[in-house]
Amino acid sequence: MVFSPIRSVLKRRLVIVFLACGLLAAGVLSFLRLPLQAYPGVAPVTVQAITQWPGRSTVEVEQQITIPVENALASVPDVQSFRSVSLFGLSVVTVKFKEGVDNFKARQNFVTYLSQANLPQGVQPSLSPDGDATGEILRYRIEANGVDVTTLKTYQDYSVYKEIKHVAGVADITAFGGMVKQYQIVPTPEKLQAYGLALKQVVDAVANANANTGGGLMKAGEQQFVVRGVGLLQTLDDIRNVTVSAVNGVPVRVRDIGEVRIGNNPRLGMVQFDQHDDIVEGIVLMKRDENATEVLARVRDKIAEVNQHVLPANIRVKTFYDRQNLLDITMGTVEHALFVGISLVLVVLFIFLGSFRAAAVVAAVIPLALCVSFINMDHFKVPANLISLGAIDFGLIVDAAVIVMENIMRHLEEGNTNVEDAIVRATSEVQRAMIFSTGIIIVAYSPLFFMGGVEGIIFKPMAFTMGFALLASIVLALTFVPGVTSFVFSGALRPHSPRFIEVILRGYKPLLRKLLQRPGLVFLAAFLGLAGTLYSSRYLGTEFLPTLEENNLWLRITLPNTVDLDYSASIARDLRGFFRQQPEVKTVSVQIGRPDDGTDSTGVFNQEYALYFKPPAEWPKGATKQQVVERLSRHLDRIPGIEYNFSQYIQDNVNEALSGVKGENSVKIYGADLQTLQDKAREVESILKKVPGLADVGIFKELGQPTLNITVDREKSARFGMNVNDIQSAVQFAIGGDAVTQILEGEKTFGLSVRLNDAARNNPDVISRLLVDTPDGQRIPLSMVAKVEATDGPFFVYRESGKRYIAIKFGVRGRDLGSAVAEAQDKVAGSVSLPAGYTMFWDGQFNQMKVAQKKLAVIVPLTILVIFLLLYSTFGNFKDALMVVLNVPFAAIGGLLSLHIAGETLSISAGIGFLSLFGIAIQDGVILISYINRLAREDHLHEAVVEGAALRLRPVVMTAMLAGLGLLPAALSHGIGSEAQRPLALVIVGGMVTTTLLTLLVLPVVFAWVNRHRARPGGPDAVSLTPAEGV
Repeated sequence: MVFSPIRSVLKRRLVIVFLACGLLAAGVLSFLRLPLQAYPGVAPVTVQAITQWPGRSTVEVEQQITIPVENALASVPDVQSFRSVSLFGLSVVTVKFKEGVDNFKARQNFVTYLSQANLPQGVQPSLSPDGDATGEILRYRIEANGVDVTTLKTYQDYSVYKEIKHVAGVADITAFGGMVKQYQIVPTPEKLQAYGLALKQVVDAVANANANTGGGLMKAGEQQFVVRGVGLLQTLDDIRNVTVSAVNGVPVRVRDIGEVRIGNNPRLGMVQFDQHDDIVEGIVLMKRDENATEVLARVRDKIAEVNQHVLPANIRVKTFYDRQNLLDITMGTVEHALFVGISLVLVVLFIFLGSFRAAAVVAAVIPLALCVSFINMDHFKVPANLISLGAIDFGLIVDAAVIVMENIMRHLEEGNTNVEDAIVRATSEVQRAMIFSTGIIIVAYSPLFFMGGVEGIIFKPMAFTMGFALLASIVLALTFVPGVTSFVFSGALRPHSPRFIEVILRGYKPLLRKLLQRPGLVFLAAFLGLAGTLYSSRYLGTEFLPTLEENNLWLRITLPNTVDLDYSASIARDLRGFFRQQPEVKTVSVQIGRPDDGTDSTGVFNQEYALYFKPPAEWPKGATKQQVVERLSRHLDRIPGIEYNFSQYIQDNVNEALSGVKGENSVKIYGADLQTLQDKAREVESILKKVPGLADVGIFKELGQPTLNITVDREKSARFGMNVNDIQSAVQFAIGGDAVTQILEGEKTFGLSVRLNDAARNNPDVISRLLVDTPDGQRIPLSMVAKVEATDGPFFVYRESGKRYIAIKFGVRGRDLGSAVAEAQDKVAGSVSLPAGYTMFWDGQFNQMKVAQKKLAVIVPLTILVIFLLLYSTFGNFKDALMVVLNVPFAAIGGLLSLHIAGETLSISAGIGFLSLFGIAIQDGVILISYINRLAREDHLHEAVVEGAALRLRPVVMTAMLAGLGLLPAALSHGIGSEAQRPLALVIVGGMVTTTLLTLLVLPVVFAWVNRHRARPGGPDAVSLTPAEGV
């Protein structure tokens, strides 16, 4: 007796059922362990060296911090790119590693090489938190009535920070806003002169008066004592009583020469929120690859604990941004699409199979196949996100089961009385074609594993999910479906073919016979349809990826570089009030400048507004986000001297992480001279502003920082016996007010600074008259040994790969990205000429799109070649394989038309949809050609074609409808989070329509025409049996 695998399965059907239950349980547990993301983290491993050097100008920071750090990091292995920014008191060097590099290894290498940098004494770089561009998961504010922001800042830095930092999964907490407490000694120049004291004496006296020491151990009998010398400054009175010198035997204390007070460090930034003009904000950063839902739950629990047990009753931590809200909204969008998709699949199965039992068996394949995906996603640490779950096509998952079940039903409908024999025969007839055709769909998804870059990171989870689900569907179609079918159709129950199928066939057969008589007309119609559609695709426009909606706006406003914090805050106060009046806006926060830890390299001229929207259901009827943007733009256009840029919270972080520029796209000009760079940038900016569709055009200005240079005259200073350091010390402490020591308050540490009063340092003339001490005790004006002059210097210096550059940012609105940037490139190339040694590069989403298109141009042909080889293996001849492959370009007709109708562009997401569509089209072709070949051995060619196509009409229509309807909800959805799925779904839904028509009407005609010389059944020229038909 010949061994039959299907019959062996039927004998063990109870085992199959128990294994399916176990698979279901394991899949559910794996799904519950999966980390959930709103959107995948697209930026590769990135590490920053953040170095603060307070009081130092941009030029000093670049020369003495940034360049040495860049040189030290230049040899770090596996680096994709590195860039830096230098500004007043801060250097940030960013290293972006290649894809696939281990995060821990990258950070270890970074630290090792960074330690080799030769930096000024006392300067210590720190590393950026161990997170990524999507790691900002929660924002909160410290709220209290009647408590100053200095006190709130202290609670944030020493109470709230410590508690939340210990939460598992939290990388760091960035504090923004508020004022840092500082002890201050403010000497009066006249009193210093009266006592004959130099400022350096005050600095040295205070530093020497603040120390503890150890005296070892002292033995006393049978005990021993630890000996301590206690001399730390603890109170304002301790500082006031520090002795600086003695005059005629009378001690001169700090209180005699000036004021001692509690103040704050010079502010680098400020945060405003709703009606509050000055708040303390905390930004919680999640570690890379952590589960956001779990981390957020732990953080919320910790905040509740802090409010209850750590903070005073009148001070509370209040959350105003929680990533879980976006997770819930996007997952709600996914769940809706999944529910509707599964429902439509069930309806189609029931209608076409005519049996609820058969439909239920096939539908059960969906959760079982997905469980296999979840188990493997859990094992390989692939997160569940909008892409990996939202783009699942249930129709594709059940296609293999549909092919098997439809053939079983056909045998039962034809009167086969033995159910087991019917199942074995029906499954054996289609198993080879089903395996190969489903395998071809898996191959169609394979390019997603090799794309790399942002697009690879985004769509690889989808390929992973669908790949394992399709592999599982093959196994389930050959085991679970036959086994369970033998249960549900046991006994006298016999299915009947739905009547509407018979009605369709009565119209289909005559139509196909007529088409077989007019192949030229069919070919001409198909060719004209393809040519017309391809021609129309020129007007589709191109873009990288659709913007993922986050239900917020991130608005960056840039004021002139020269403004101070008070002026910037007053502008923010007015704009914040206007934004709060918008009916769609729930809350508004604005960050001015940068946080104290230097993690955002900018100045007080930079304002970043977060406009958190109400739920879409609460918006005014008919209101759209685009209308909100236009309304705000009209208001902002009336304010002179500002530049602005609209983005979204996560999108803004991702764009900056990928290109180093706070904008969607940018033009970077590289060169050595900052003035030349700025001149050329202005030329480019003027051209970009004239290109239709380009918006938010602006230069990241580097020059124009007002600078007061105090240049030491070495010859004059030598006459007084002074060296450069003597004069620089006067500048450092008298004007800059550097901290000279630290005051400890329990676990808290605060700086103690020495700085002259405002009247002695508030303008260049006063500073030039500042008295400095000479070695022989004289006191001379600063102007006698140094030149004091106001000049302009650089505010920023941007560098990439060791070269300076300037960036011109821009966005695209109301036009597709590809054509807008292409026009801009042509105009810039024709109008802007760069000096020797200067280069230009277009970065951002446009560059990422071009890189992705180049990859697809290589990967897609290779994929089609692999599919062709699989088809040749299936059919055993090139002719049939080529006929099926020719179905691919015609399948694109419906996809392109659906993009036209929906007003979408040809994005990478749509391109992925075409890959899936091609796999489905080939699957239908394989099913059809296999049956026609089988019948052509026994019948006249035309009749074999008609009967074979008629026999396969139901499975072809079913598989196409299931694939299309499974993604129909995603294609029609406009909810938050649907943007990435919609182009892909539109292509498949639209493509299924034309694929079905071409498979049923054109492909049979092509087959008959190609085989027109082999019309004699059973003769020497008869069509031979192909491997795809084997049992």
